Amino acid sequence: MWALLPLKDFVQAKQRLAGSLTVSERRGLFHAMVEDVLTVLAAHPGFERIVVVSDDPAAQLLAEHYGIDCWSERGLGVSGLNDVVAAALQKMAELTHARVSTATAMVVHGDLPLLGAQELNTLIDRHKTLMKTHGSAVSIATDRHGSGSNILVCDPARVPALSYGRDSCAIHFDAALAMQLPAQVISLPGIAQDIDTREDLHRLLAIPPSAEAERTLAYLHQAGIAQRLRQLDSGAANTSTQAWSAV
Repeated sequence: MWALLPLKDFVQAKQRLAGSLTVSERRGLFHAMVEDVLTVLAAHPGFERIVVVSDDPAAQLLAEHYGIDCWSERGLGVSGLNDVVAAALQKMAELTHARVSTATAMVVHGDLPLLGAQELNTLIDRHKTLMKTHGSAVSIATDRHGSGSNILVCDPARVPALSYGRDSCAIHFDAALAMQLPAQVISLPGIAQDIDTREDLHRLLAIPPSAEAERTLAYLHQAGIAQRLRQLDSGAANTSTQAWSAV
């Protein structure tokens, strides 16, 4: 099994948090989350190879630090998440075809700081179970809303039409069935908690201390973001209370 981590420009990451974090804070947050993800992937024995796909110099430095590969988007000759992932999976298929008849790729996104080894094991085991009677299969670990594709596991030579974005989980599931590939949707709490909004940050900050999200939580506290969010919410709650009292 190979792991593929597509990473956008770190400066442009997490645009939906623009109302809560500065550009440098969003970049720092994304960098910390990617490190949490790579720490888990690099330590997991189930991956033969881990590949980051990005043109951002920070991604190259992280790849060197973790001893993994970094493929350039420009080198793949495409742009946009769907085309980049599809091209990277095609390259994986070409590289593995000469050695194995069936390969498996896991597409993981960088904003999953609560990703843990135990949930990875569960996902891998359930995918292997689905493949016992089929040469190829598709497993989707969805987000907490049941709409996104936080992790996609598939044969890189038989990839369903990719459509990351709104309702991607259902779209990928239907695309797999259209190719006559068995598919399953899996909900795992750590993988399901991606970080896109201020509410997601609050949920992350509210979790009990654990081995996951170590770098992300440290960054949120050291950068003063955690304290600022608490103060903003406290102020908003007080304003709401005063408004009701005045009615």
